[in-house]
Amino acid sequence: MAVTVRDTSPRKRNVASLVGGYVIAVGCFVLWILCAGQLTQWPPSPTLIAAGLVVAVAIGVWIRLADL
Repeated sequence: MAVTVRDTSPRKRNVASLVGGYVIAVGCFVLWILCAGQLTQWPPSPTLIAAGLVVAVAIGVWIRLADL
């Protein structure tokens, strides 16, 4: 099995992945709030909003890191 040595220089971060992560996180949060408002009463409870914020941030971070 051949061993490949990678370049040890740090990766250049792409601005598009940062912006994409933010846009996806905001979009997920908006969709969460809209769905929660349809499935429960309007406005959704603070617990439901906090859960949506956690999920949106996690998805945004995942998109940001996956796009590097």
